[in-house]
Amino acid sequence: MKKILIASYYFPPCNIVAAQRAESLADNFKQHGLHPIVVTRHWNGDENSTPGYESENLTPPIVTEKENYTLIQLPYAATLDKFYHRLWLKSRARKLLLYTALYSAGNINPKCDAFEFYDYMVNYLSENPVDYIFATGFPMNTIKLGHRLAVKMDIPYIADFRDLWDNNLLAENYTPDLPARIQNNFYKFYLQKWLQSAQLVTSVTQPLIEEIKRLAPHAKSLVVTNGFEADLFAKAQQQFAAPTDKFVFSVIGTLKPEQQLSVMLDGLKLFLADKNSSEIELNFVGTAEFPAVKRLIEENLPPLSTKVTDRVPRCQAIEQMLSSNVLFYAGWRGFRGIASGKIYEYLGARRNILIAPGDRDFLEEIINETRAGKIADTPEEFAAALNSWFEEWRRTGEIKYYGEPEKISFYTRENQARILAQEILKINS
Repeated sequence: MKKILIASYYFPPCNIVAAQRAESLADNFKQHGLHPIVVTRHWNGDENSTPGYESENLTPPIVTEKENYTLIQLPYAATLDKFYHRLWLKSRARKLLLYTALYSAGNINPKCDAFEFYDYMVNYLSENPVDYIFATGFPMNTIKLGHRLAVKMDIPYIADFRDLWDNNLLAENYTPDLPARIQNNFYKFYLQKWLQSAQLVTSVTQPLIEEIKRLAPHAKSLVVTNGFEADLFAKAQQQFAAPTDKFVFSVIGTLKPEQQLSVMLDGLKLFLADKNSSEIELNFVGTAEFPAVKRLIEENLPPLSTKVTDRVPRCQAIEQMLSSNVLFYAGWRGFRGIASGKIYEYLGARRNILIAPGDRDFLEEIINETRAGKIADTPEEFAAALNSWFEEWRRTGEIKYYGEPEKISFYTRENQARILAQEILKINS
């Protein structure tokens, strides 16, 4: 069986959606002819915000043989992050100079530095050779790690992007400010260098692939979407059911200040205008991460039926999804190719999805293809969709789900791992 190193800064028990992509590949590659060796940093499992994701953990290296993969957990000294804080300067201009110095030296994303794994992995690979290296970013220094290891050890290399170095590049009429222009120039300079050795580049949507291919026109490319774990959600569906005593509308995950939230907020006001609040429950799970969004929700929605929480363990998030009648996602209007991993978990939950506003892009394609929900572009359309479901729920105690299982199954993480493994095994075959 071929061996593949998966390099990922994020990995469980870290409680962040980015960790799930690497974990799903590690869990599923083996049945397709690849034995994964995962390298990541130590995580306690209680990290649930940016400071935690950047914090040091000096636990010595641990190598564990799991059922489907080998897991290497390494100490993380947060060396560059400490350097940054020691030289913290309140002046915006001086801060820009510090970042410029770090980025100009190739120290991209210094607060989450996966390149700290390099020396350990050179020694490990010298004694435990692999056939492929797969590095997944963000942070983008994971791409640097994969490239340097591939060149040093002469191993075929696959570069994977969960996001772009600047997702605003997917926005219409984007004009970056000076700091963003400087950072993006360094990103492009170094990523072009680090992708020279890549034989395959992968990302979650075609628009992201198109941006990456500008830097690596020589490499093959493949869309590998995010997804949901079929077995995990099938078992969860046997445990949890949509409620019949209350109509539950839920958002699972963060809402960001730059998203167009007025359609949801104004639409909820219209929907609630003639309702008994005792019949309605509005859940915003994990949405308190951005204080401005938390305030916006609490100032606009009735407190008796509205609950806004910090990030919760994934098992609780899945329980909340399945204990909902309608799941909401705010579309990224004016952007190309943005689809959070949460939308796929909504598909796995088999609950009706409401997207508002529509993105005129990838999200709408998924919803229309799978018939898993509705799109609303105005508060009136939003309220009409909810009223239709609410009346059905009040009349029958449930809401019929029209999602097409075969279409939805394409987006399982198991299927996406199969697609990727088949393409990797073609390299140097």
